Amino acid sequence: MPANHKSQLKKRKLSNNSIISKKDKAQTKKFPVSKKAKREKANDEAVNNSIDNDNSKKTRKLGTICSPTLRRESFRIIAGSYERILYGIDAYWIKPEEEGFENENQKLKLEPIFIFPAHSGCIKTVAVGGRYLASGSSDELIKLYDLKKRKEYGSLWHHQGSITSLQFYNETHMLSGSEDGTVCIWRTKDWECLITKKGHKGRVNSLAIHPSGKIALSVSKDKTVGLWNLMTGRKATARGIGREGEIISWNTIGDQYAILIANVIEIYNVADAKIVHKFQQRSRFICMKYYSHSELGELLITGGEDKIINIYNTKDGTCMVTISGHQNRIKAIDIINFSPNENSCTQLPLLVSVSSDGVINVWNLEKALKSRAESSKDQDDEKKVLVQSPTFQTPLASYATKSRLTCLVLSDVHFIKSINDAHDSEENGGIL
Repeated sequence: MPANHKSQLKKRKLSNNSIISKKDKAQTKKFPVSKKAKREKANDEAVNNSIDNDNSKKTRKLGTICSPTLRRESFRIIAGSYERILYGIDAYWIKPEEEGFENENQKLKLEPIFIFPAHSGCIKTVAVGGRYLASGSSDELIKLYDLKKRKEYGSLWHHQGSITSLQFYNETHMLSGSEDGTVCIWRTKDWECLITKKGHKGRVNSLAIHPSGKIALSVSKDKTVGLWNLMTGRKATARGIGREGEIISWNTIGDQYAILIANVIEIYNVADAKIVHKFQQRSRFICMKYYSHSELGELLITGGEDKIINIYNTKDGTCMVTISGHQNRIKAIDIINFSPNENSCTQLPLLVSVSSDGVINVWNLEKALKSRAESSKDQDDEKKVLVQSPTFQTPLASYATKSRLTCLVLSDVHFIKSINDAHDSEENGGIL
């Protein structure tokens, strides 16, 4: 790695009881940190002791929820918090002991596997690329973890501002954006920073990599949208949108993208950069996620300050379903497809949402969408017009962290376990 890069990697194993030992905490102080992080060092010891006292016993108790013979792991929920704590929650199905069970009789359980203070500042973003987990914070560091070996891989110190956005492309490359206005491209093989570009005059709020891996978009405090050519590592164009974009996201096939701006979400066509649909509400949107449905097509799922989740049809711009179940603003959402029955090929979509009061909810997205069809049928039977979207209020599972959660990412456990050393291949399909 070039000497001018301040990135430093050290490996250490996460403890099995989910809490970092005092010796490990001392080692983390050897990583290079910014001046802002040093000013907060005096508060870290008190926070860490509080976490140890509150969570060590809880983790041991939760570890005995079910026997290994009745447990089937499905996916992992990883969430960051304002209190600098990183949560790793295993989601798994409990198989009923009686014979002849059906899928609907299974219960989803959430159990923490690691809870520890990962940074010296608020965790602003988390991302997963294959076996790697990355977290970015206001302490200007990117922390790296190996999910397969359950080890902390080290820290990357390159930006001169808070880390605001992290995006992986497959397992080979990662993009990072910061308050310093720069965008970096990292190679995961050796975690070398290949390119650093001053892409904006203000804070980079969000990054989105095209499904092809050839281009990326960024939005910034400078009220522009940046288009990046990832084949060359150069910024191709910048277009003003008149307002500060907070989040940008590609749809699943890459022919449209959405920009979140306060209480408005605008959907653009790639071909002509014209607005196709605009979603607006009184309260602020905070997060959004695209989902491709086999029958309904591209859907846009949003969460915001009104404590509800809306599912929009991007073809006609209608709100199809409203999901209500949080008591505070929704900070992040993510979606994962999996099969509850290991012998079945049917994929069940699950929506996970986190709120500022520390609650993690898991929703059956297919069941929520079916509630719309049932509601529409009832309205037709009564010869009435459906004037508003139906509300779905039953989560599959919930977990209270008692922290102010800020970000979320999901990881397929079975995918992680199947990864081997071939993930270091240079065949990246697009980036550089």
